[in-house]
Amino acid sequence: MSVKVEQLSPQEYIVRWNQFLERFIVFETVFSEYTQTSKNIIKGRCLVDENLELLNDYFQRNLRVFKRFIDQVTCLNPPRDLREINRQLQLVMVDYVASAEAMVTAFDEGDELKLYQQLTLSRQQQKEHRMRISTLLNEIAAYKTQAVK
Repeated sequence: MSVKVEQLSPQEYIVRWNQFLERFIVFETVFSEYTQTSKNIIKGRCLVDENLELLNDYFQRNLRVFKRFIDQVTCLNPPRDLREINRQLQLVMVDYVASAEAMVTAFDEGDELKLYQQLTLSRQQQKEHRMRISTLLNEIAAYKTQAVK
């Protein structure tokens, strides 16, 4: 049984993306903090009760929630004029999730040097994804400006 999703107006679509962006920023902050804490643990600059095993558990739980959040984003039915931008946003979000998954997978390898390197690489990739998201959202803002005229 397929579910028909109503097509959003440009204004509704933009509002929804703004709401998603606010939540995305929270996840981005969480992943950034986990990465920094992991690096601090590896370097020995951590609190007594901080360890990679516990951090990995937190990371995995937040990744599961993040993936459900991304599923919500991909359910948006954009206005016709914004479909290509929406498609590109969905792709970059999938890439961002893949970077986060690579971070979690690196915890299971047991090698702290490889973990450190993977965390650094994944955060760099996520930075590139964030820049792409920003560019696409600017295109939506430009569309909104044109639509108002």
